[in-house]
Amino acid sequence: MILLRHLPTAQEPRLYMALERTYLGYFKLIFFTIGTGLLAYRLEILFLALGENHYARLFRELHRLLIWPPMGLVFVVGFWFFADLHHIGKGITVSEKEIIDPRIYMAAERTFLAWVRTGIGLIAFGFVIEKFDFFLEQLSAMLHTKLSAGEGFSGMGIIFIVLGVSNLVIGGINFVRTVKKVDQGQYHIHKWLYALYGLILFTVTAVLAFMIVRVSP
Repeated sequence: MILLRHLPTAQEPRLYMALERTYLGYFKLIFFTIGTGLLAYRLEILFLALGENHYARLFRELHRLLIWPPMGLVFVVGFWFFADLHHIGKGITVSEKEIIDPRIYMAAERTFLAWVRTGIGLIAFGFVIEKFDFFLEQLSAMLHTKLSAGEGFSGMGIIFIVLGVSNLVIGGINFVRTVKKVDQGQYHIHKWLYALYGLILFTVTAVLAFMIVRVSP
């Protein structure tokens, strides 16, 4: 977004951290939207089994709207993030005195908490999806009918949980390394961590897309 708006920039630690928090917010919104779409998908199956075709059609359109466009946005937002990182790196160099500004520690803590909030939110969403799958299985047994869409229907919530745990781990590593670098009077962004997180996001998106296509009628 910094690049797109042609904003002035500098190689300033707090700017990098603010950028992290901004894009974490984007990714959290995107995956919460995808998760809502997955729940809508399950509601479609539930209403089909109950003979409520009107509601089933409504949730069918809703899950298509909430799943596929956000999945495409994962790649678009990821590209923007790395483009903004590159753009910031072209800015002026900040002096060592400014690098050890105490406010940088506070910014590092806020960034770490953003990682934690995102991770916990994704884990909670994953449990909700898995709980709904369990509910469908129990209802299927009670009604003596099949309510799932195939073998690949379950497990999508686990993917959200894994993604949430990866947020906690990467956020923790990022925080420890950031504080260590600031203590030394220097700061370097952790591009390998960002690359790892991007790889996880893209992999999760691809796996979810494959699972959804596999179970779609």
